[in-house]
Order: sequence, then structure tokens, then C-alpha cells
Amino acid sequence: MNLERWIIMGVLILSIMCLKLLVPGDKVREAWVIFLFLQVITWPAGLIAVEMGWIEYPIQLYPKANLYNRTSFSFEFFLFPVVAIIFSLYFPRNKKGFGSLLYYVFFAGFFTFLEAVLESKTKLVEYHEWKWYWTLVTVMIALYINDKFYRWFSKRLILVDLK
Repeated sequence: MNLERWIIMGVLILSIMCLKLLVPGDKVREAWVIFLFLQVITWPAGLIAVEMGWIEYPIQLYPKANLYNRTSFSFEFFLFPVVAIIFSLYFPRNKKGFGSLLYYVFFAGFFTFLEAVLESKTKLVEYHEWKWYWTLVTVMIALYINDKFYRWFSKRLILVDLK
């Protein structure tokens, strides 16, 4: 197995560990909502970017994955939703304006930095017409939409005592 596949496996394992450590037991249902809704956003957006030839993911965890889905399954369908879970569950709701903006920039910057390093050092991501700042902006927009949906959805949640 080559270095790129080891990186993908490491990121997946690290993501699972983050979920186990950072998602409280009473927030698992909310975490699933965040996880699944973000995939609704990233799947079509990723497909558009790949099909337009702006970005490419030449190496996948499973070699034949690019025959069916040329987006990055590991990053768009797993890592980014995990980042969104942590983002929304720990969002500082008491902060407004600049503090909120810094939180967005930190999370989107983390994801953008990770992708930019992978693009320059590995064959996992290849930018064609894509630029790092497009990742920053689209990640911030996706996190914003996802968090708004999560807050709307969680207003209607009813706590049930299963004892």
C-alpha cells in the first residue's frame, strides 16, 4: 500500500477517534444529523467541482472507486462531516460578530490547510483550476448552511428519558 492510502487510513482512524472522544453520548443523535446533512451539501458540490475539471482526486482508498465516484469519499463524505460535527457541537453560541467569524475561519482554515498540504505533497488532491481560497470559502459556506440547519433541527428535539 502506498503512502497516500496510509494517509487516508490515518485520517479515517483519527476522525473516528475524534468522534468517540468529542461527541458526548447525549449528542449522538445531533451528530448524525450534522453528519448526514453535510453530505447532502458536499456530494453535489464535490461532483460539480470534479466534473468541471477544477479539482481531481487521483488516489482513493479503494483503487476502483474513481470509476464510480471521482470525488474524495474519505474527505468529503467522512472527514469534512466529522469536522462539521465538532464545529456545530462546540460552536460558541454566546459569541457574536468577530468571535463567531474567527471560529469559522479557524475550522475552515484547518480544512483548507490540510487540503493544500495534501495537494502540494501527495497525489491525493490535484488542483487544476481550483485554488486554496475557493476551498476556504466553500467550506465556510457549507459549515454555515449545515450549522443553520442543525440549529433549526435541534429546536424541535425532545429529550426522552430512557430509564
